Amino acid sequence: MTKLQLLSPQEHGQLRIIQGEYLDPSFAVNLSTVMVSELAFLAHEYPLFFYKSARSGEFQLAALLGFESGQNLFLDNGNWMSRYVPLDIQRRPFQLHVPDASAVNHASIQTGVPTSGHLAIDPTSPQFSETKGESLYNDDSSATVTLLHYQTLFSHLLSAAEQTRSVIATLVQHELLEAIELNVTLKNGDITLNDLYAVNVKKLNGLTGETLQACHDKGVLQVCHLLMSSGAHLEMMIERANK
Repeated sequence: MTKLQLLSPQEHGQLRIIQGEYLDPSFAVNLSTVMVSELAFLAHEYPLFFYKSARSGEFQLAALLGFESGQNLFLDNGNWMSRYVPLDIQRRPFQLHVPDASAVNHASIQTGVPTSGHLAIDPTSPQFSETKGESLYNDDSSATVTLLHYQTLFSHLLSAAEQTRSVIATLVQHELLEAIELNVTLKNGDITLNDLYAVNVKKLNGLTGETLQACHDKGVLQVCHLLMSSGAHLEMMIERANK
């Protein structure tokens, strides 16, 4: 099992990160958790669904990347095969270590860096090198522009998670989610995905009055329409899987 290390200039001052190549095993996933704030970009390239977190039991938004565990059809020999890369993929191979989970809510968004946790890494990841890539620290041990970019990315993820949870809570409140079976026919056989949820179109179309207005005001209707339109990208994924 990989042992993560808290990132520090003392321990990792010579490390560089290789950008533009997706080499770490953590990129080989068939689902990527996504945020409401990025749906307008994602809906143009990825099928979008909901799933229940095995750890928390709560609903999460996700982009479907493959039909089987470990299959990422948007990854080809270290290259990402779409214009927009989900934020949860962009932040890898870094992870956020939060000693006190309640402290996440007090993250400082104004400064552009997370104050409620520390970045952690597996220094043996193929994304890191001491001879190629972008430096993480300057000679005076201060963070480089590259490292500041990742710190800002985590700050955005922390704030975007609050908005996403709020939208999902409204969807659950009004019973706008339904479990689905996604049946995919491939040249090597059929695959059924049972653990996904989609927008309940009948319930959505039945919203009226104050409930309809509240869902509009909270951006829930826009989220629903983006998810519903994203299903068109399944055909592209099937074509890639069949190559």
